[in-house]
Amino acid sequence: MSLSPGTRLGVYEIVGPLGAGGMGEVYRAHDMKLGRDVAVKILSDAFAFDPDRTARFEREAKVLASLNHPNIAALYGFEESDGRHLLVMELVEGETLADRLQSGPIAIEETLKIARQIAEALEAAHEKGVVHRDLKPANVKITSDEKAKVLDFGLAKLVAGGTDGSSRPGGSGGPDGAGDVAQGARNVAQGFSPAMTNSPTLSLAMTQAGMILGTAAYMAPEQAKGRAADKRSDVWAFGCVLYEMLTGKRPFEGEDTADTMAAVLRAEPDWSALSVDVPPPIRTLIQACLRKDRRQRIGDISTALFLLNEPLDAPAPAIQTRVVVHRALWRRAMPFAATAALVAALVGGVAWSVRPSLPPLTVTRFPFTLPEGQQFTNYQRGAIAISPDGTQMVYVANQRLYLRAMSEVEARPISGTEQSNPVNPVFSPDGRSIAFRSGADGMLKRIGISGGAAVTICQADGLFGISWGPDGILFGQGSQGIMRVSPNGGKPERLVSVNGGELAHGPQMLPDGQTVLLTLTTGGVRSPDLWDKADIIAQSLKSGARKTLIQGGSDARYLPTGHLVYALRGVLFAVPFDPRRLEVTGGAVPIVEGVRRAGGTTGTAHFSVSNSGSLIYIPGPSLTSGRQSNLALLDRKGSVTLLKLPPGPYDSPRISPDGKRVAFGTDDGKEASVWIYELSGASAMRRLTFGGNNRFPIWSADGRRVAFQSDREGDLGIFWQPADVSGAAERLTKPDQGTSHVPESWSPKDDRFSFSVVKGASASLWTFSVKDKKAAPFGDVRSSSPLNSEFSPDGRWVAYTLRTGTGAATIYVQPFPATGAKYQISKDDAGHHALWSPDGKAIFYAPGASPVVAVSVTTQPTFTFGNPAPVAGGLPNSSGQNPRNYDIAPDGQRFIFTAVDAGQTQSGAAAAPQIQVVLNWTEELKAKVPGPR
Repeated sequence: MSLSPGTRLGVYEIVGPLGAGGMGEVYRAHDMKLGRDVAVKILSDAFAFDPDRTARFEREAKVLASLNHPNIAALYGFEESDGRHLLVMELVEGETLADRLQSGPIAIEETLKIARQIAEALEAAHEKGVVHRDLKPANVKITSDEKAKVLDFGLAKLVAGGTDGSSRPGGSGGPDGAGDVAQGARNVAQGFSPAMTNSPTLSLAMTQAGMILGTAAYMAPEQAKGRAADKRSDVWAFGCVLYEMLTGKRPFEGEDTADTMAAVLRAEPDWSALSVDVPPPIRTLIQACLRKDRRQRIGDISTALFLLNEPLDAPAPAIQTRVVVHRALWRRAMPFAATAALVAALVGGVAWSVRPSLPPLTVTRFPFTLPEGQQFTNYQRGAIAISPDGTQMVYVANQRLYLRAMSEVEARPISGTEQSNPVNPVFSPDGRSIAFRSGADGMLKRIGISGGAAVTICQADGLFGISWGPDGILFGQGSQGIMRVSPNGGKPERLVSVNGGELAHGPQMLPDGQTVLLTLTTGGVRSPDLWDKADIIAQSLKSGARKTLIQGGSDARYLPTGHLVYALRGVLFAVPFDPRRLEVTGGAVPIVEGVRRAGGTTGTAHFSVSNSGSLIYIPGPSLTSGRQSNLALLDRKGSVTLLKLPPGPYDSPRISPDGKRVAFGTDDGKEASVWIYELSGASAMRRLTFGGNNRFPIWSADGRRVAFQSDREGDLGIFWQPADVSGAAERLTKPDQGTSHVPESWSPKDDRFSFSVVKGASASLWTFSVKDKKAAPFGDVRSSSPLNSEFSPDGRWVAYTLRTGTGAATIYVQPFPATGAKYQISKDDAGHHALWSPDGKAIFYAPGASPVVAVSVTTQPTFTFGNPAPVAGGLPNSSGQNPRNYDIAPDGQRFIFTAVDAGQTQSGAAAAPQIQVVLNWTEELKAKVPGPR
């Protein structure tokens, strides 16, 4: 379809054509509403009316709209006019990089400036999980102020299908990829027009494995073979563009598409075409970008950006010598091929060996994204660790351990840990072994990094941090204090005892071998800020004397640089520390924002520092954003819909008995409040509580009131007030001194609710009759944390979580009133946060760290139950000791839950989990926080 000037598409008036490609046509248009010119892309007839493709196009357009970067042409919107779908984009004035290259090579200084901007654009997109897949000079505009803008970002990913919509697998076999070349030629014969040379974008643009994508001269070998593209494919295309800017010609050319793809698969660029004036690091960078095996290619564009930002004034030795040295050193430095550190080390060996002294260590950042299908298993306990020498890291995903050596692109599973549900991995001092706590049997175990049979060390339920040093393995046990055990096994010895109500976390032996660094907090209710109010102390093993080093923070680590690094909310802070005098000698300085924390169960902060100065951490909410999450609905088909609320520190959502409203809490660390929101989204959320901190809302049986815990009168009692905000709060319970009351569930039979009475690290289950204004204990149930009790829909049964001092949790059910009968629902001491289905025929609960499961229940003529089965859609787990962070609607068809992953979208998809790596990080630390004075 060709559009003539003056054609109206909604508020856009066509001015004239800009170009055409396999997906459709692009026009300059005037936005009559906003008074600006834009670029409008009209989808071609091949898929303009395909509802499946346009729906996917729209979903991806929403992702692309999030790419807010000065070097990326912005996507303004996805529109529909007269049944046709169109993309409205920023109109970038200027010439394309392809136009500029018509005049020949570009000067080195200008080339590097453009390359930096392209790399920054790619880095910003890759961080969002978007891969361009069609980077080429024609898709880079140079504006009048010499700013590079990358166009069509990720759009190739959005278009599906060839003429028949089929998927043709890539070829295999044959020396030098001959089979793949032959398959590429067949693809050309079957789908590509003979007029499609190596310049235009191939019209059969696909993102799935098995189809050819992109422009032949710039597509990576894996794309030419019809295999799936990833961000390393963009790195290849970047190398092609950089080569072309410096030489004035493409690195791979042929008479037609088939010849060009054959060159991509088998040929090498003409390296002699690079001028002798090209700095050696840039030559090395291009060679590393254009490695045909993507496992050996630079794994992240941040590596290229690092090299482009380095000084390039080193003298250039003769080409022949440089090439020979490069190849030799590259083989020796393969551990560094996939990360920024390694390429930096390579360049140091190749290009700057002639310098008389080594330059200062450079801080380098890059993310390691977990492969597709992997998710971190448990955020409540430690999930990552880096080896002391910084050459390896281990992480917990899919209920097993994975090891990634810095010499490898991909992580590998450690055999012997599958289905063990490990937590808190830690390397041995020599880096050859890993200790971890197995959730399958509650044992602390040791295993070699190469895998095999795990050796049991000792019992270690409820692990609260761990370290492994020359003096053995130290681990926290919460209310049991700090323990030490030999890595060879045996009975643990108690190094540090704690007082009643105290919890200990994160032990580390200081250099004197006689002082333990640890975090200490007062137990009580597991509020989200429990560990942010903790103290970091040093305790002498000789005298038992405690010395408070830091008030407010947790999970401290002593570093050989003379610093303590600790977490407060989602930020790492550092202070200079003298370990001989046990003194903090300077103020706290924030050094890393956005580090994931546990949800209040433990003091865990997900970071690890090597003795060599490297840092790894899992990104999470920062200090300013607090515990950001979304409230979301999950239906029985697994579809997730976010409520129309901004992200916030939400917790404890509870749906009203009529299914129309939700009560929930917010806690930003300064104030805790209860709110009401109409699930229809017809009105804004209304604040219910004012005065003091108010938490843990539950609805009365008639839905007219909401009860909650409040400290407004100096204690932690239970109050209630009308849900329509028509009256003031009224006290229901009055706790004894040092005791708190946590409301949990309202009986549907009468005005009675269950609540936990918490004192120190002990909790008991009670009920309160509103009619009689009396409280009474229930069933002699006692636990080490709130019971999270739940009345059955007929009010005749109570389910609750019984937690021992070691942290093991089990779901039980008792009849109401109590008769002495008790039924254990969950197995293997792994179950918490019970919730009855509205028909009373099932109980939902979280088994350990895994997603929520359902157990069928029959109460007549006797109480029986079945085996657990997963909930459709994978209802997320919530913190093991906090009140339940999910609920079910009265119709039994929808769950509400707190979606804690910032990348979670309306479709339920979540951003790929990452580990952020910072090499030579302690150089930055020492610059920001000078050592002890």
